Amino acid sequence: KKRREAMTVSDEEKKIEARTSPLRFWFFASVSALLTLTFIWVLPDRFLNHTAHGEMHEEMDEHIDEMMHGDEEHDAYQYHEESEVEEGVVVNLVIDQGHLYVGSTTLFGFHVRQLPGELGLVPLEIEHEKYMHVIAVRNDLEEFFHIHPNPVEGDPMFLSIEYNFSRPGTYKIWSEIKKDGVVHVFGHEPITIEGEGERSKKDVFFARSRIVDDYQITLDYAEPLVKGRDADFVFDIHDLTGGEIEVEPYLGADMHLTIIKDDWKQFIHTHPEGREHHEALRIIPFAFAHGDEDTQATGEDRKIKFHVTLPEAGLYKAFAQFRPRGIQLHPDEAITTSFWIRVEEQAQGISGIQLNAGTQRIIASIISIIAIIALSYGVKAYLRKAEVSM
Repeated sequence: KKRREAMTVSDEEKKIEARTSPLRFWFFASVSALLTLTFIWVLPDRFLNHTAHGEMHEEMDEHIDEMMHGDEEHDAYQYHEESEVEEGVVVNLVIDQGHLYVGSTTLFGFHVRQLPGELGLVPLEIEHEKYMHVIAVRNDLEEFFHIHPNPVEGDPMFLSIEYNFSRPGTYKIWSEIKKDGVVHVFGHEPITIEGEGERSKKDVFFARSRIVDDYQITLDYAEPLVKGRDADFVFDIHDLTGGEIEVEPYLGADMHLTIIKDDWKQFIHTHPEGREHHEALRIIPFAFAHGDEDTQATGEDRKIKFHVTLPEAGLYKAFAQFRPRGIQLHPDEAITTSFWIRVEEQAQGISGIQLNAGTQRIIASIISIIAIIALSYGVKAYLRKAEVSM
């Protein structure tokens, strides 16, 4: 039937087809060449250049900071386990083991000492409006609190605070003080809270958006998170209608961020500081973190950004604390939300295999060639069909 239809085609139409066929061929050939150039060279090259530029930009920022501020950031933060300190400043947790029950008032005492022996007073400095910050989590990371003991009258080296536990379980406590310009963080021995209720319920999910009270908090970061590699954590806060929420300072910062590994071996407590404040680096014990407010967001969408380096692969939980402007809360209280995050041992490629930039370019080239061959075959089949139909 097609041949009979082709025989009815006029000589003029055949001449037109003869003239347009080469044009169609060269059109599709040009498109194929453009795709080849794009996928084999341009996109991989731009990706590699962008990565290199980003690394170079970060290195330049670090060099600029070093030139402007010298070594003021280096070795400014030290992590210790209380039980391992034999010399220098130490914080000893003093707690009545007989009153560790849900619903009971627990008195926490923190004795600041200088070892060996008692070498006089340890002059404490105020760090984010407090002499001491105390942070604790339950072993499932489902319970979290951040409190601030005050010096006892007559003994400035002993700080205390009362706290009521609402759920039983095993808790790890960290205390943080500042002395001689150095922030010291001490990990204390776990304590067990008795009482009714579930002692542990680890519920891991990786949602990027959480609703707490009347606020929606989103966390954005580039995946995958890889151990030892810098990452930006960007927080955005809105009301339930999508309106932007402005925050007010909470203990001297727009937000406090605590990141804890699920085995308690890594602990980060950091704040979003501008470039004029170079005190947000945290090395606890080998984790690096500092924050920065992102004031260049488009429109009125103001975001809060942290730069964090997580030193071990595994599961972490990030606890973000902030105060919406005008909220009716005690000055020491804040809205708290949390996010589970996973840190990989290394960047993953196809089927979990790590791929370097050269290998990625080769694979992209192979995929592009296959796609171009398939496209060329389609073009050839189309032209044959057009010739038959004519």
